[in-house]
Amino acid sequence: MSESISQAAEHLRRDPAGFFGNSITRMHTIPRDELAALQLEAANQCFAEQRRTIEMVGKQAARVGLSTITQFDDLVPMLFAHSMYKSYPSSLLDKKRFDLVMRWLSKLTPVDLSGVDVAGCDSIDEWIDRMDAQTPLGLITSSGTTGTLSIIPKAKADAIRSMETWRLFFFQRFGTEPRPEDVTPVVDVIWPNHASGKLGHLRLAALLKTHFTGNDPSRFHALYSDAVSTDLMFLASKLQRAAAKGELDRLEIDPQLLARKDEFEALQRRKPEEMKAFLNRMTTQLRGRRIFITGASFLLVDMAKEGFARGIEKCFAPDSVCVSGGGTKGMVLPDDWAAQVKRFLGVREIKMGYGMSEVSALHMMCDHRRYHIQPWVIPFVLDPDTNAPLPRTGVQRGRAGFFDFASIGHWGGTISGDEVEIDWDTPCPCGQTSVHLADDIARYSERRGGDDKITCAATAEVHNEAVRFLAEFQE
Repeated sequence: MSESISQAAEHLRRDPAGFFGNSITRMHTIPRDELAALQLEAANQCFAEQRRTIEMVGKQAARVGLSTITQFDDLVPMLFAHSMYKSYPSSLLDKKRFDLVMRWLSKLTPVDLSGVDVAGCDSIDEWIDRMDAQTPLGLITSSGTTGTLSIIPKAKADAIRSMETWRLFFFQRFGTEPRPEDVTPVVDVIWPNHASGKLGHLRLAALLKTHFTGNDPSRFHALYSDAVSTDLMFLASKLQRAAAKGELDRLEIDPQLLARKDEFEALQRRKPEEMKAFLNRMTTQLRGRRIFITGASFLLVDMAKEGFARGIEKCFAPDSVCVSGGGTKGMVLPDDWAAQVKRFLGVREIKMGYGMSEVSALHMMCDHRRYHIQPWVIPFVLDPDTNAPLPRTGVQRGRAGFFDFASIGHWGGTISGDEVEIDWDTPCPCGQTSVHLADDIARYSERRGGDDKITCAATAEVHNEAVRFLAEFQE
């Protein structure tokens, strides 16, 4: 290594893909001990920088008496619970006190938000649009059954870097050095979802439109032409909470949303026609072309069934790419669902990945059904009740924690709601040297009978539920 370890760690932090020459094979064949030394140095650099620039990181470091990272477990007290990003009074959104929401958010990012003009904002969507226009952040929201939106101050640069890295994993094969067309492929993107929105997975749409199509918007094909309203998703989360408490009759509706009731209903009425047009365009105009498609497994199965009903198989070029994940929304999939989807699309495989909005990495599944952790992310297995770190040896099962030292818009340390199993010692038969997770990842909230977040697989139905409620609401 020509660089010093300090220089190499800085390089890895700032440009993970470039550090490995844009090769996923190099990323996942670096010796474990060499990577561990780089990760520890990169973590220490990130901590030293962000304890000064992110208020909540500095306060937590002072609280636990941490001044330097000498071992990976030193990071554990610095991992933020995933609920940190909704630790503000939800009433502030109801009251449109975006100035106070910004004051809270400024404690979680190094970006100076003091100059952002929020005067006169009358919706969450407008506030986030102003943040997009006036800051280097692209806020990501989620909507859950707690009735409070998570708001993650993701840097636009982080999102772009993530997309560039994801592209490498979608179009390269491990064990083969990439060709130029594998690094910057140009394909048609089929997006069986809403065209845009502020939820984490919907933010991907604009990035796919730019980075996968050669910046040709005509090659981006969305199922629904409309954007998902963040305000409507906020209403949906409050609906679920009120219904669980038997308090729907006491729910207050934002007059701005109520005024858009006819608009939302019109969008709903258009959806069946948009679905027909989407399927027709996908199976006729794009037939035989190389495409990229990503969607929840149950949606891909529905598309395959519709294709078979029309007598369509092997619709696209065999080097097309299909990526799935995001849960099944409670639906039971046929045992051969993957074979059905591959037969319809004509692709050789379905790539699966595991990730979360708080971490700028998608951990890809190998042929042996193991999720391999990206080298700029340090994984932890924690005791599910105490969050104490479990040994970094053998097979450990517990709560997942991650430290993403490449994140610049927010602190990359996260304690998730996921139960995972890591095998720290056994080499994966696929040949990758990276730490790997078992594929049976579950949410503790589901296992313990609590609330679960609204997943990307459920977005459309949750959105529809809120529109139906507005339609029935009597002014």
